[in-house]
Amino acid sequence: MAARPDIEELFTTQVAFVWRSLRHFGVREADLEDQTQEVFVIAHRRYTTWDGEHPRAWLYAIARRCSAAYRRRAHRRHELPVDAVPESPSSSDPAAGLELDRLDRALSAIDEDKRTVFVLFEIEEMSMRDVAQTVGCPVQTAYARLYAARRELASLLEDER
Repeated sequence: MAARPDIEELFTTQVAFVWRSLRHFGVREADLEDQTQEVFVIAHRRYTTWDGEHPRAWLYAIARRCSAAYRRRAHRRHELPVDAVPESPSSSDPAAGLELDRLDRALSAIDEDKRTVFVLFEIEEMSMRDVAQTVGCPVQTAYARLYAARRELASLLEDER
C-alpha cells in the first residue's frame, strides 16, 4: 500500500487531472483556475477524513460536485456553459482541431454516466476498479457502460462522416 500523499503532493500530482475533469464537466475556460482551486480547498478541508486511497477517485468526486454547483450558479446568473471549449489559438494543426471538435460533439451526445466511465477509463487511464468506485457502481456495470459508450461513440462518429 502506497503512503498517503500530503496535500501539497496531492496538488502537485493531480492538479492537471482535476483541471481536465472540470473542463469535461463543462466549466468555462475562464473559470477553470477558480474551480480547480475550489476543489483543492475542499480537499484540504476534508483531508483528515479521507482514507488515503484512490486520490484520483476522491478528487474526481469533489470536482463533480463542484462543477454541479458551478452549473447551478451559472444557471441562476443566466449564463450558459458552452458545449465545446474552443481550441487554443496556439493549435498549429487545424485538422486536429476539427477532429477534437467532432469528438467533443460526439462525447457530449452520450449519456453522462457512460461518458464519465469512458473519459475516466480511456482518457484519464484509470483502472476499471477505480472508475467503478468513482462513479459508485459495480465493476461489471462500469464495463457495460464503457462498452455502450464505445458503441455509441463509434456510431456517432461514423454518422458524422
